[in-house]
Amino acid sequence: MKTFKLLLLTSALCATANNVFAADGTINFTGEIIAASCVASSGAGTSVGGSAGNQTVDVNLGKVSMDTLSGSAGHGIAAGKAINLNLDCGNTAAGLTTVKLGFDPMSGSGVDQNNNSLLKTVGTATGVGIGMYDADNQLINLSANEGFSAALVQTGEDDEATYSAALTMRAAYVANGATLGAGTANGTLPFTLTYE
Repeated sequence: MKTFKLLLLTSALCATANNVFAADGTINFTGEIIAASCVASSGAGTSVGGSAGNQTVDVNLGKVSMDTLSGSAGHGIAAGKAINLNLDCGNTAAGLTTVKLGFDPMSGSGVDQNNNSLLKTVGTATGVGIGMYDADNQLINLSANEGFSAALVQTGEDDEATYSAALTMRAAYVANGATLGAGTANGTLPFTLTYE
């Protein structure tokens, strides 16, 4: 009798477990791997190192007073630094018109908890995040997967054609609404180039 009850209980648990794994929908992924490969070199105010697929852009935001971030003249934004990247795609971008710089904050410092448009700073400072701005000085919303696009420019014709692009952005410290506190305020923001 005990064996029969155990079998019934095991059967009931298995049926329940199968219901837990039932699907409510499907996510379909589409995409394409292409040969386009652009290498960034530094423009004015930017330092770039590394090779294609593993480049590092260093941006020094400097030492900024809390008064600048909290004062009415600063409007909560300070230490804006230009990030100018010149992309050389050689002849690999034939048939493409646009290069997009996409950000992955969750693989870096993360998204600021008080203002999810900002990159979370790592260090001892409080009340501040890092904002990324496009060429029109509009804040790029990092939590919404917003990125930055630039046109691919063709030089030459046919087999002699080469492609390039210029990415012009800006980064700045931004008060996130929490209490400001002095300290280090660093951050890392992985990026990926995609093409259209």
